[in-house]
Amino acid sequence: MITGLHHVALAVRDIERTAAFYRDTFGLPGIEASETLVDQGVRAAFIPLSNARIELLQPLRDDTPVGRFLERHGEGLHHICLETDDILAELRRIASTGVRLVDETPRHGLAGLIGFLHPQSTGGVLIELVQVTGEGGAMVVEHDGRILRVLIAKPGLDGHDRGAKVGARALRGAGMEGIYTGIRQTPEMIVEAALQEDVDAVGLSVLSGAHMELCPRILQLMREKGVDDVPVFLGGIIPDEDVAPLKAAGITEVFGPGTTTGAIIDYVRSLPPRD
Repeated sequence: MITGLHHVALAVRDIERTAAFYRDTFGLPGIEASETLVDQGVRAAFIPLSNARIELLQPLRDDTPVGRFLERHGEGLHHICLETDDILAELRRIASTGVRLVDETPRHGLAGLIGFLHPQSTGGVLIELVQVTGEGGAMVVEHDGRILRVLIAKPGLDGHDRGAKVGARALRGAGMEGIYTGIRQTPEMIVEAALQEDVDAVGLSVLSGAHMELCPRILQLMREKGVDDVPVFLGGIIPDEDVAPLKAAGITEVFGPGTTTGAIIDYVRSLPPRD
């Protein structure tokens, strides 16, 4: 079953330059996820929208499908992607109607399991299907069937929250529940939110330099409230010499400047289920 539009894809020569154009011209957020798909000869990145995404495709070489597309057509619309809850069943159903497939079986893509329909059967439009749940996909589910819930919080007086918002949006785009608390949260407010939201992990964003005071306090309060089994990870401008003491205090991972949202998503995916 088709459940909606997942993204529109653009073939581009420079992902960063194109992403900057959409950011500066339309006020869109930056890249939420990026991956190099060597087997497909392409680097792919997503720009999140409120209800879909823009995918940017940059060829690794000129002799790849996207490279040949750029040579023939220049930069522009490459394909549209529709989301399905069962990609294998949907590919089989579509094939039974006589539509020609590029992929008879799903393969891995940036958003999950993907399969393409041949444009000769779709009115000249290259159409991709994606399943963001299940093996190889982007949906993260606990062993009891519950979608992972991640609290993203900004403790202290730091008011720069673009990174925190992008991180929360990226988690939501990856099939998790990314809950953003807003700026200038006290440790007490963050721990109370973690309790109320019954989250599986807490991500802290600190750019103020107060991480050595704020993080231990939050961890202490979580122990006092009986939620010290919830992993707490940290992102921001963190000096290298502070990483080891923070981890010794209980911070499970530290992400510095330049970390991709894909790395954060992969980290949260790897967390063991809570008891």
